[in-house]
Amino acid sequence: MRAHLIYKYISKKFWGPFFFSLGVFATLVVLGDTFEKMKNLGNGVTTIWDILAYSTATFPNWITTIMPVACLLGAISVISEMVSNGEWTACIAGGFSPRQLFKPIIVCILLVAAVTLLIQEFIVPPLNAKADYIYYTRLKPHPNYNQSLEQDVIIKISPAQMLFAKEVDLKQGAMNKVSVDTYNSQWEIAEQIVAEQMVWDKETESWLFVDGLRRTFTDATNTAEEKFTAAPAQVAIRPDQMSISRVDEDLMSVRDLTKRIRFHKQTGLSYYSAETMRQAKLATPFVTVLICLLGMPFAISTRRKSKILNIITSLVIAFSFWALISMFTSIGENGYVNPFVAGWGPVLFFSVVVFFEFKWLKL
Repeated sequence: MRAHLIYKYISKKFWGPFFFSLGVFATLVVLGDTFEKMKNLGNGVTTIWDILAYSTATFPNWITTIMPVACLLGAISVISEMVSNGEWTACIAGGFSPRQLFKPIIVCILLVAAVTLLIQEFIVPPLNAKADYIYYTRLKPHPNYNQSLEQDVIIKISPAQMLFAKEVDLKQGAMNKVSVDTYNSQWEIAEQIVAEQMVWDKETESWLFVDGLRRTFTDATNTAEEKFTAAPAQVAIRPDQMSISRVDEDLMSVRDLTKRIRFHKQTGLSYYSAETMRQAKLATPFVTVLICLLGMPFAISTRRKSKILNIITSLVIAFSFWALISMFTSIGENGYVNPFVAGWGPVLFFSVVVFFEFKWLKL
């Protein structure tokens, strides 16, 4: 019963510093982003409401970025306060170990990490799409902007076929100005189909070429051509299975990344970047916990060192962690290491560091 009350007391103390830190950092970031976008007010289209709408749409993404640092500062504040007013010493004298006193803080951090993961998965992607729409229609207007339309798309639809399309709208199931090139075993072009459109027929669940020309290369200099108004396309991939969006992968959900990985595997394209980002997102809860575990022990030594020094030391550790993650992610995205190693390598490395840190400090 006594342990339950202590854990509940520590948990309550965590939320105040956490929300304060989160609010301060979020306010600074949002204000900076808002003021930076105000330079567009002179374009004759943008209004202050457009800028506020854009800032609101991007706010959840900033929150998920700030969450780990807010958790770290919240944890440090709780421990530092307990040490400074003698509560930590009293708990240790009462039979509690530092690891036991860390438990309620870790539970709170895991709760925050779970909420962060849910926000990244279900809230950030649609709001990011809304932010892009506001940006390209109000802040920096692009003529004929269509969020679902992708320009100049190249898709490897089979080991020997490449598809080129000037415009692709997967929501409408249509591609404009399409060319499909088929190659022989020597990677010499054997056949080419050029069509005004390639559309998805929902009834037959297949792609159809519309108003096109089939060009067969009989030898190095001769070709045979055949015009058609409609012809079946030998493309087996459904529109809802394709992933050609140019949205930054760090803003995509795990579900969208999984879809992209399947599409790239199916078409033989490189999927290292998407897989690395997916593993990094899945490792996010563990990253948050490890950042806090790296910094929390320094707060115990408040009586021997400056509280500000402890906070600075913890922040240096946290940002060093993020720097290592960024480095591993960059290496993984370029295919130099396995995506699983790139995503989980920093977690495993700092898990070892935390283990020896606790062992050295006898916690």
